[in-house]
Amino acid sequence: MGITTYAQDKLFTIGFGGGISNVSEKGTDLDMYGLGGNYHALALFNITPKLSIGAEYSGTYAVLAPESLDKSNFEATKFKHFSGKVLYNFGESRLRPYIGFGVGSYSVTPGKMNIEDSNNPVVLTFNKSTTVGYAPEFGVNFGWFSLAAIYHIVPDVEVYNADYKAVNVNYNSLEFRTTFNINFAQR
Repeated sequence: MGITTYAQDKLFTIGFGGGISNVSEKGTDLDMYGLGGNYHALALFNITPKLSIGAEYSGTYAVLAPESLDKSNFEATKFKHFSGKVLYNFGESRLRPYIGFGVGSYSVTPGKMNIEDSNNPVVLTFNKSTTVGYAPEFGVNFGWFSLAAIYHIVPDVEVYNADYKAVNVNYNSLEFRTTFNINFAQR
């Protein structure tokens, strides 16, 4: 007779991983889009076999540019966030679909733009801004790893530099990622 323990039998989960992100910036006359990579680390307390709460630190790097312009004139925009999250797992088997929601502090550093003005290049740099963002999530947990899709919603980011007035833009990021989990402390 064998004994099998699943991830939900453990009290704590720590995880790390990465994936790809499809990012957009809207709110100015020049909407921008880009594809990039992401990384994350998380810690969860598994309240019950189905309900977990925890915290996550994550970052995304993506080169955002209008579709009509050459992306080589733009540097990567950096997103970092620290958020609290809650996950609800459907079922208690080894394969568990789940939904989740996170809310936290998002730091956005827009990438530099190189704009040519009569053969005289002008490089625009922007200051980092911090705001509150949200992240609905759904995925499948396989115990020692999980696959997820997360939609980061980062509204009212103030983009500014010394030469131009501040504008508020909205950033959204559809993220696909893998998390490698370490589950410990038996219930």
